[in-house]
Amino acid sequence: MMQVTQTINEKVTKASYLVSYRIAQEGEAHTIAKILIKPCVLDITKCMLDEKSAKHLSTVPLSNDTVSRRIHDLASYFKQELVTRLQKTRFVLQMDESTDVAGLAILLVIVRYPYESSFEEDMLMCSPLPTNTTGEEIFTKINIFFEENNLSWNDCIDICTDGAKAMTGKTAGVVSRIQKKAPNCGSSHCLLHRQTLAMKQMPSNLKLVMDEAVQIINFIKSRPLQSRLFSLLCEDYGSKHKTLLLHTEVRRLSRGKTLTRLFELKAELQMFFSDTSFSLKDRLYDKTWLFRLSFMADIFQKLNELNLSLQGKQTTVFQACNKITAFKRKLDFWIICVSKREIKIFTLLSEFVSDNDSEMF
Repeated sequence: MMQVTQTINEKVTKASYLVSYRIAQEGEAHTIAKILIKPCVLDITKCMLDEKSAKHLSTVPLSNDTVSRRIHDLASYFKQELVTRLQKTRFVLQMDESTDVAGLAILLVIVRYPYESSFEEDMLMCSPLPTNTTGEEIFTKINIFFEENNLSWNDCIDICTDGAKAMTGKTAGVVSRIQKKAPNCGSSHCLLHRQTLAMKQMPSNLKLVMDEAVQIINFIKSRPLQSRLFSLLCEDYGSKHKTLLLHTEVRRLSRGKTLTRLFELKAELQMFFSDTSFSLKDRLYDKTWLFRLSFMADIFQKLNELNLSLQGKQTTVFQACNKITAFKRKLDFWIICVSKREIKIFTLLSEFVSDNDSEMF
């Protein structure tokens, strides 16, 4: 009898941990287990099995406090397991400081290390920066974490950052401070961030189109009434999309998605601005402007595909370099194609040229 009771209790506890783990993965409220998940499971069990089985399942503890404790236990276990692994091997760090929707500065540190027969990539720490976001403040946060968990800086062999001054400053940057602790530690600049910096040097005519496109989007998205009216217009006309996308400078995929959505909704925007005095509404009838917009949307969409292919836990620097080299060769090939007026590879540009006067190309 004691063995049977112990087995049941173990299963109940395991089930509670599994549900709590899924709630944590999805980022849902802890109360969802009690008010939604458990009632649904009991209803399914009653319909598919019987009342007796449902009675057994009702003993699984899924209250708000229980789920919170389970998630805390799981987080502590994962953290200790990760620290134990890092204490036995060398590793590299990738760090970035960003701002969340509430305006709070967040420090993210990701660690990559060899484990068994493969490389693993995990979140090492996620810590708020309540005051300054200087190199000293960031280094202090990471150094305290290392000291509390008995991690050695000598095991850190490389650091990848976004190239910001607080990260790469020669005297007060995070990298220079870490290299004082670990002289053999190298540093690298994130490929995606370098690409973002290169994009800032766009030709003036394309930069103007980009700025005006952002102004058109902001005219609608920054005004709730205009945004609602535009959504209703798109819904009435059966459009593929019902809203525009805001452009965010720090989001690497923003340009491609924003410009593509704007070009696809150009007809709806023409109708929406027909009765307004918006200064840039004539741009939506300017074939040269739309030609450049479609070209930029296609190019940035290609860059987005490259950016997504460079990510992943099993992606190595050799694979990333091969993909970038292949993309550079594609650029040379596209230049030749454009010089010969062969633009089928650019979907939106080809569509625009075929629907309008092809002599402008």
